[in-house]
Amino acid sequence: MTLEAVVFDLDGTLLDTLDDINEVVNRVFKDHGLSSRTREEVRFAVGRGVEHLVLELTEGEVIEPGILPLLSDNIRRVYLEMGSVMTRPYPGIPEVLEELAGIGVPMAVLTNKPQASAFESVARFFPCIGFVTVRGASGRHPLKPSPEASKPVLEALGCPPEMVVLIGDSDVDMDTAVNAGMVPVGVSWGFRSTRLLLEHGAERIIRSPSEIPGLLLMDHGEERRGD
Repeated sequence: MTLEAVVFDLDGTLLDTLDDINEVVNRVFKDHGLSSRTREEVRFAVGRGVEHLVLELTEGEVIEPGILPLLSDNIRRVYLEMGSVMTRPYPGIPEVLEELAGIGVPMAVLTNKPQASAFESVARFFPCIGFVTVRGASGRHPLKPSPEASKPVLEALGCPPEMVVLIGDSDVDMDTAVNAGMVPVGVSWGFRSTRLLLEHGAERIIRSPSEIPGLLLMDHGEERRGD
């Protein structure tokens, strides 16, 4: 059975956003008298939404009660205000998106990035790509890896989940695909290790965006591989 549609994660999959996220986190933390965080600390905290990011990065800090929601709100605000200064698409991503669009493959974005920032990023970097839907975190619905996060995306694509491949860079993405019945495929260039992706159900690891069109011909359930 060939696959019919593609769902992409955003940060770490389509866009290298880590430097901007790191900059915003440290600006906000500095404003609140908190210790700075390294790029690697931020890398491993990204992926489960802003609140989880803040909770992870403030572990061990002595902070005032009620400051966590404020930090989260300020990170969302500063990220939008600052813009994606250092963010870039990963090499080869714009070209492969254009190729998929050109042959009529339905595509969507499903991310735990705040909804406003997700819209802004997609509009800025992929203005000519007609994604069926771009769904981020709004506070009104569950985040990945809940299967509830995937339902509106699958409905918009109009495809059964077993005919949709989800491409992402994190354990959260692989868990999301498994929970929703989609085909989980990991990328080697993102924020997590390929070993972690395989441990969380990746059926394949791709090492170049040029491999993405060929995924539509893969058999769901074939032996997982990381080569």
